[in-house]
Amino acid sequence: MQPALIETRSREALLEQWRELLRLRREVLKTSDIEAIHDLRVSSRRFRAALGLFEPWLPPKSAALLKKSIRKVTGALGALRNIDEALLFFRLHTPAESVSGYQLRYILTQMRGGELARIEKALKDFDHHRLNRMVRKATTMLEEDHSAAGKTFSLPTYFSDTCIKLYQPIQELLPVATSREHREPRHVLRIAIKKWRYFFEIAAPVLECDCSSILDLLKEYQTILGRMNDVAEFGVLCGRLALSRREHTFIETTLQVEDELLLLKLTELIAQKPLTYTCLS
Repeated sequence: MQPALIETRSREALLEQWRELLRLRREVLKTSDIEAIHDLRVSSRRFRAALGLFEPWLPPKSAALLKKSIRKVTGALGALRNIDEALLFFRLHTPAESVSGYQLRYILTQMRGGELARIEKALKDFDHHRLNRMVRKATTMLEEDHSAAGKTFSLPTYFSDTCIKLYQPIQELLPVATSREHREPRHVLRIAIKKWRYFFEIAAPVLECDCSSILDLLKEYQTILGRMNDVAEFGVLCGRLALSRREHTFIETTLQVEDELLLLKLTELIAQKPLTYTCLS
């Protein structure tokens, strides 16, 4: 593939991520829809991943400011996303007539209103006009400047090296991921898998690679690990609530059962579909 075409596609990949982020920002401000909020948070992470991937070609100050601004959006959405997921979880895992379940859902619903107000302010304060100009100016560097840090090298080579680097922590963490006591390595593994997935989603269209198989597998891993992280977040969230000892015990028991089921699923997935290195091809 012609180098100029790869550079053009890289530019379009970054711009596409940016346009999607702006679209979802508008939708959340308009509707406060649960799915839109979740999608905006994911989109903000994908855009940061794209910025990180192409950072060697971007103006350092612009890249730093963009990452800082987008990180604020991601952070602002986190608490509400956790509340929404907790509400869905406890609606499914507690009887409708349960006093403990009703009290918990009522408190979480009240909290949601406050988080929505904070999100609306954060998204309105997001200076998208200025950042839009910055993104468009920065992306021209992908076509005008073919070097990074004073060294000239091809994007395909850079992508290949990046792919290897992103897999390395996954390779190190997988052997201990199924140990019940190793919660922190599972958390780090979840993040590493997410970064590798974002990499393939961004790089594959640029190089016209079929990465559907590895992406499907990464989604399977990410779904289980993400849910395990959700369960941990639910525990932290509910631990701060003014509930009775009985209600806290009910929550802890429910979350422990879910965590055990998810650990079993992760163990089976690793045994049946091991996550090995896959290159861009």
